[in-house]
Amino acid sequence: WNEATGVLLENMLAEGEKFQIGKVYGEELAVSNTGSIDQYVRVNIYRYWTDADGKKLQELSPDLIDLNLVNIGNGWVTDEQSTTAERTVLYYDRPVAPGAVTLPFSDQLKVENGITAKVTQTTKTEGKYTTITTTYDYDGVRFWLEVEVNAVQTHNAADAIWSAWGRRAMVGADGTLRLN
Repeated sequence: WNEATGVLLENMLAEGEKFQIGKVYGEELAVSNTGSIDQYVRVNIYRYWTDADGKKLQELSPDLIDLNLVNIGNGWVTDEQSTTAERTVLYYDRPVAPGAVTLPFSDQLKVENGITAKVTQTTKTEGKYTTITTTYDYDGVRFWLEVEVNAVQTHNAADAIWSAWGRRAMVGADGTLRLN
């Protein structure tokens, strides 16, 4: 994560290094409260594929883009009701003070080797010669990992969460957030 530009993965590769399928890359992501009040935070993580023109490819599996989530149940809560194959929704279970940083919610990124097994073969016979052409389904595509962070005030937090995020939540006397 590059704080200056707000770009994920920007410093993940060493200069001159090419991205390798199946290689595990360190990608520790957390949320920092740069505001002036305590806030509850929600993170939406989107994983998807696009073609060379930027068109999203629904038929290619986002599961092959593996962002390893950490601290689930230990600070971060997964919203199973809102999570889909392409989007993961996380909530931090306590307020984040101004200047504070949450526990990380990820530590590694890998594009699974399984993409190399996704191939289409065509067979063409001309006379006594048969040509079999193998095309990788993921050839020429790009993977995308987008992380969106939203925050709400701690004052009337349950109502603020319902109003801003459309999710029912309870806030305990100690400030701990629980999804309903």
